[in-house]
Amino acid sequence: MYRHRGLLECQVSRPNAQVRWYKSGKELVSSKKHQLISQDVYRQLTIEDVRSSDEDTYTCDAVDDKTSCQLLVEEQAISIVQGMKSMEVMEPKPALFQVETSLKSGRPPKWTLNGVVLDHSAGVNIDRQGNLHSLCFTSTDSSMSGPVVFVAGKSRSTAQLTVKERPLEVVHHLDDVEAKESSSVNLSCEFAPSPRVVRWFKGRTPLKVSNKYTMKREGKRAELLIHGLTGMDAGLYRCMAGGSQSTAQVKVEVKTLKLVKHLEPVDTEEDGIATFSCELNYVVANAEWLLNNVRLRSIAINRIQHMGTMHSLMMQKLRPQESRITFKAGLLTETTILKVKERPAVFLRSLEDVVGEEQGEVCLQCEISKDSVTPVWRKDGTVLTPDDKHEFVQCGKSRALIVHSLSKEDAGQYTCDLGTSQSKAKVTVHDLHITIVQRIKTASVLEGENCAFECHLSHGLDDEPVWTINGQVVVSNSRVQLVNNRHIYKMTIRDVVLSDAGDVVFTIKDLSCRTMLFVKEKPVHIFRDLLRVKAVPGEDAELSCEITKPEVTIRWLKNGHPIRQSHKYEMSMEKNLARLVIKNASIRDSGEYCCEADGVASRAKVEIRELLHTFARELRDTRGEEKGKVTLECETRRPAKHVTWLKGMVELRSGKKYVIKQKGVVLSLTITCLETTDMDIYVCDVGTMQSRAYVTVQ
Repeated sequence: MYRHRGLLECQVSRPNAQVRWYKSGKELVSSKKHQLISQDVYRQLTIEDVRSSDEDTYTCDAVDDKTSCQLLVEEQAISIVQGMKSMEVMEPKPALFQVETSLKSGRPPKWTLNGVVLDHSAGVNIDRQGNLHSLCFTSTDSSMSGPVVFVAGKSRSTAQLTVKERPLEVVHHLDDVEAKESSSVNLSCEFAPSPRVVRWFKGRTPLKVSNKYTMKREGKRAELLIHGLTGMDAGLYRCMAGGSQSTAQVKVEVKTLKLVKHLEPVDTEEDGIATFSCELNYVVANAEWLLNNVRLRSIAINRIQHMGTMHSLMMQKLRPQESRITFKAGLLTETTILKVKERPAVFLRSLEDVVGEEQGEVCLQCEISKDSVTPVWRKDGTVLTPDDKHEFVQCGKSRALIVHSLSKEDAGQYTCDLGTSQSKAKVTVHDLHITIVQRIKTASVLEGENCAFECHLSHGLDDEPVWTINGQVVVSNSRVQLVNNRHIYKMTIRDVVLSDAGDVVFTIKDLSCRTMLFVKEKPVHIFRDLLRVKAVPGEDAELSCEITKPEVTIRWLKNGHPIRQSHKYEMSMEKNLARLVIKNASIRDSGEYCCEADGVASRAKVEIRELLHTFARELRDTRGEEKGKVTLECETRRPAKHVTWLKGMVELRSGKKYVIKQKGVVLSLTITCLETTDMDIYVCDVGTMQSRAYVTVQ
């Protein structure tokens, strides 16, 4: 209980154990407040005059072990003797709440408004005198409305605070204003209390913040600033807040705009500069210049300026024409005339004499001062027009005449006429001089490939060229193709043979050039290799491959050793096919065979082995009587070449005792004069398979 004594006690395992007491991790020492007692195995902590600050977690630490508990401080039950009463006030009047309790609380009570804990401050006074508690709001506003709660221990008292808004009133009204055009006016009024929302109107039209209107709020004061006054801004303005409003009349003294200095007409030359200026009787911000009723903007060629009442326009790079220049400021308009005279075109670079060859072309070039001028071209006084012969070129200030496919008739005097000036030049045409521009090049190819030779002349000729190889004239045929394409002459040879190698000469008129054709022998190539061969003893085994050149020497090898033509080996060459036949093959003929031809080789394996024999009918166990006979018989699927009969592990021979027979696929063994010693396992061995049977003698 609050203000009583608290006792914490625990028991340790041995009497001499040393302990330390802690409160929230902070060690406690013996004092008037805390008494630390050790009696035998009991350890005690006594807390005198318990207060709210003593409520915490306490720990007894015995080094090897520790124990903790929480101390809770409970006050005496407090009851509400007289609770709060709800209040209704009008802002900003004060509001006072009082509560009387049965006891004087040790802890200070808690006051809240709208769930927010209240503390003593400039606008909130919290007081306690004995059992009487009071809360006073010294200045109220409508936002403070809500429940007020008093809490002391487990007791509470609740009341409602209602703060009414004070009706809005205009404390200071708007004043009528009269101002001059282009200036600004400020309309202001004051409300009480401070309004939440203020709206401005001009007549019945609501106003918004813009470049024209600036609206300000400073506490209870509302302001409207009107910029750049014009005659349209005159009228009745209203400021409204809640149900209150204030009005004022704005009058605008409109000036009469006049020209002090008028525009003057301007005469200038093409590509020149024209400047226009005028002066007004007072400063205006919005003025514009127009060219033939099209508004001008200040750019690189049009420079618009105004300083105070002076306005100017400077225009550059003018073109020949007559134009109207207009200046506008408000309702004031003035127009004048701009005349631009055309500047005559002149030659910046004149024509120069040129020399050309027949069938060639010449170009006459000049440069003039104006891009827009199209000259007239003449030859010996005759006007020329664009056609296949004469080509006119115009690029910027450059002008050119190109004369194609020159002939002797194209020689003469040519004139470029601008209308205001002329430039002349002489064209001379020389006889055609033909040369070899690209000579035929040496070629080196493999036998069977294609090759081509080309000769380029400076101009084409009507004469037929002559091609020779090793002094022999070449004509077009299925293998050789001769092509003449204007000044390019070409010879193509398909499937070149060794005899084509030698000198290659091209001749036309009095021109000729020579080169060499080298033909390399085509290397031997095996285009179908040997294939692996399997055979049985006694059969012939054949190997074959195909090579590109039949006339080369063929060499056959077995396991790397040469073999020759003999009764065993039959070798032949038919066109491109090389063959090797191994007669009456045996197992010893198995191995790797190789066919070599001029450095290239093909290899394949030959495998000679017996056919796999299987039994169609096996031997069967047989019984016989002593001194009698028995016959063992089996059947193979194909006739066996080698048959061996065994008794146990001993090979048997045909004689009086044993009769061995073979009739096609049927094999038999007859045992005569049976004795008990003949009892055993008998085996028929055909090389790849065995059959067994047991003979019993009774």
